[in-house]
Amino acid sequence: MSKPTVLFRTATTALAVGAAARVVGTLSTLAPRRAPAGDIVEVRLDRVRYGSDWLARCAAIQSRGKPVLLTIRLAAEGGAWEGDEEKRLELYREGLGELAAVDVELSSAICRQVAREAARLQKASVISFHDFEKTPPLGELCAMVKEAQAIGSIAKISTMIQRQGDVEALRSLLGRRWEKPLCVIGMGRAWSETRILFARLGSCLAYGYVDKPTAPGQISAAELARRLRRALPG
Repeated sequence: MSKPTVLFRTATTALAVGAAARVVGTLSTLAPRRAPAGDIVEVRLDRVRYGSDWLARCAAIQSRGKPVLLTIRLAAEGGAWEGDEEKRLELYREGLGELAAVDVELSSAICRQVAREAARLQKASVISFHDFEKTPPLGELCAMVKEAQAIGSIAKISTMIQRQGDVEALRSLLGRRWEKPLCVIGMGRAWSETRILFARLGSCLAYGYVDKPTAPGQISAAELARRLRRALPG
């Protein structure tokens, strides 16, 4: 049975996400020193000192051939955004006019509004959950995936791994049949190998940093791409 896919659309391309793992290179600056590694470029606007030209600069990155995923992560889920939610919604709406995709937290007040705008514009929305302390029980994770997939294009679950049982819970999550693509990430310096493992097991996105890590155990996008090419030929 074929896997569900979602298109990350730009003015010139449409990248299919879901059939095989795609590498996301995360940027915490709008002036990358080199072309970001990976298939997709994530711009972490919550970490960027941005001005009125932020969208033009994101569009310039996307014009180099890779879809841009706009993320404005809440401080409550590991990000740096502590501002007004109406302002954040405005930024997402601006971004969706030009960029291929957005990532917004399942728990946020603006989640459904962002996802609806993405769907209206035929853009992709990643509906995410992050727990930097633990991995919730499998039943809770499954419920979150179902809710996220009912809202947006891709469900993303990123949790801290404390023990092998957490790895097994995340593996079980990937082993289930879902209606839409699923991204699963295990955090923790001692568990960085799970970023390769989960991509091999079907996680549709694997995140690596371009300029500096944004999560415990994250490896560079260039190294992640090299290792996944070895692990997943073709």
